[in-house]
Amino acid sequence: MASQRRLRLLLTVSILLPACATGGGGGGDVVTPKSDITAADYYPLADGWKWAYSVKKEGMNILATYAVLERKGGVAKVQAGDEQLTYVVTPEGVAQFEGDAIGDYVIKNPIKVGTEWPVAGGRARIASVEAKWASPNLGRYEGCVLVAVTRSDPTRVTQTWFAPYLGPVHIDVQVQDGKAFLPLVTAEMIGVTKPGDLLSTGP
Repeated sequence: MASQRRLRLLLTVSILLPACATGGGGGGDVVTPKSDITAADYYPLADGWKWAYSVKKEGMNILATYAVLERKGGVAKVQAGDEQLTYVVTPEGVAQFEGDAIGDYVIKNPIKVGTEWPVAGGRARIASVEAKWASPNLGRYEGCVLVAVTRSDPTRVTQTWFAPYLGPVHIDVQVQDGKAFLPLVTAEMIGVTKPGDLLSTGP
């Protein structure tokens, strides 16, 4: 299923050449969401978007890159390592797309605490709309959305922070081991290329 493939990508991603810029300073500007912001603004999927992530797993640091290859209507194809993911943007939010069927939503409207929806093997919930995220390379963002997804078999929790007009900036996956949850993988955005930009190191 799509959710398992996304998890597998994080766990098995190979070292790739960077597709995004990671130098420079973030400057003093703070990006905040507008009042009419929607789920699609938290995961921009237009042609030309590229993201670079530092992935930590089992004490190893791995570079992963994601790039929007094509956007036709509401459907976007994203290159993730050596695999392709397909997403669809609908009035309800941004979802994974399997063949001709809409799969799990990764972020959904309305953007407010308590919004919930079913996913394969569990449920997703918007846990915060007031998170903050900062990077020396990419600047400071307020009004970030935290989506927490709980799944079973095995029991695991995936927390994804989405920065407004930027995309998923931090992903944390933990798996239950007895009564405790152990960290499995963490991904942090370290660089971005925006549509029409040769390089982008700030908001």
